[in-house]
Amino acid sequence: EGCQQDKAYAIYTSGSTGHPKGVVITHEAVVNTLLDINERFKVGSEDKIIALSSMSFDLSVYDIFGALISGAQLVLIPDLLDMSSIHQIMIEEEITIWNSVPAIMDMYLESTKQDTVRRSAAERLRMVMLSGDWISLGLPEKIKTRMPKAQVIGLGGATEGSIWSIYFPITEVKPEWKSIPYGYPLKNQQIYVLDDCGEECPVGVPGELHIGGKGVAVGYLNEEEKTKAAFINHRLGYLYKTGDYGVMRQEGYVDFLGRKDSQVKIRGHRVELGEIEHCINHLPNIHQSVVADYSDSHGEKQLCGYIVADETVELAEIKRELAKYLPDYMIPAQFIQVDEIPLSANGKVDRKLLP
Repeated sequence: EGCQQDKAYAIYTSGSTGHPKGVVITHEAVVNTLLDINERFKVGSEDKIIALSSMSFDLSVYDIFGALISGAQLVLIPDLLDMSSIHQIMIEEEITIWNSVPAIMDMYLESTKQDTVRRSAAERLRMVMLSGDWISLGLPEKIKTRMPKAQVIGLGGATEGSIWSIYFPITEVKPEWKSIPYGYPLKNQQIYVLDDCGEECPVGVPGELHIGGKGVAVGYLNEEEKTKAAFINHRLGYLYKTGDYGVMRQEGYVDFLGRKDSQVKIRGHRVELGEIEHCINHLPNIHQSVVADYSDSHGEKQLCGYIVADETVELAEIKRELAKYLPDYMIPAQFIQVDEIPLSANGKVDRKLLP
C-alpha cells in the first residue's frame, strides 16, 4: 500500500507558457494507466512495440513500462525522424503496436507510400495509438488503407494525468464531425467539463476540461504556486485543470475544442483550424497542411495556411477550391508553400517555427 504512493517519476512539460514544469507522478497513478491500456487492448508477449518517442516525452513511459509489465517486446530505433529506417524496422521486426503523435504517423505514411512491394509487412500492425496533438480527420482513413488490420485509437489527457486519461476507438469518421472525438475516460479516471464557477456544464455546453481519478499528478516539482493554480480540491475530488476547452456530447464522449488561449475568433466567428486543414488536405497534390492565426498590422486576426505539396501550387486556385466547401471567413488570407511542416522534439507540430 505504502509504495503505491511513492513517486515514480517527474517529467518536464513545456506547458503553453513555455516555462517547463516537472510533473510528479506516483506509481499507483501510472500503473493504473498502463494496466488499463494493456487489458483493454490485450497487449501481451506476442506483441512488438516500436519506440517512437523521446525519453523526455511521456509517451515513452507507456512504451517502456507497458512493454515490461505485459511481456511485449520493445524495439528501439536509432532516429525518431528517419522514416526509411523506421520502415525497415517495421518490416524486419514485424511490429504490432504503434504509439506516437499524429504527425509522426502522417510522415511515415507520406514517406513510404511508394513502397508497395514490402507493404504487406506493415499489415502485422494491429494497433495504432495516436495522441498528443489533433488527429486530422483524414488520417484514420489513410491508415486503414495502408494497414487494414490496424485498430486506430485516439488517446488524450495530459502529462499531469499519467500519460492518458481518455480514449476513443476510431472505427469511422462521420461526415458531420468537425474533429475526431476526444473520447471516454479510461478506467478509474474521470473527465469533467466545468464552467467558470466550477459547476458541471450540461451536455452540449462547452467548458474547461478537468481530469479526476487515480491518474492525477501529485503536482509540480518545487512549484507550490503553480501546483495550487492547476490542481484543485473540488467536491468532485482532487482535479487537474487542463486549460483546454471541451464539450460533453449526448453519446457520452467529450469533444476537444482546443486551448483556452487558442480558440481562434475570426470576424466574430469561432474557427476550428483542424476543419480547414482537413479541407486543404483533400485538395489534389497536397500532402499536408497546417493553418495558424496571426495578427495583421491593424491587430486583426487572420489565418495563414502552410502547405506541403509535390509541385508548386497555384495559391489562388486553392482559395477557389476551398470556397466550394468553406465559408469565406474560414479561408486563409495567405498561403505559404513549405518543404515540410516543422515538428518539435516531441513530434508535435511546432507552430512557432512556421515562417
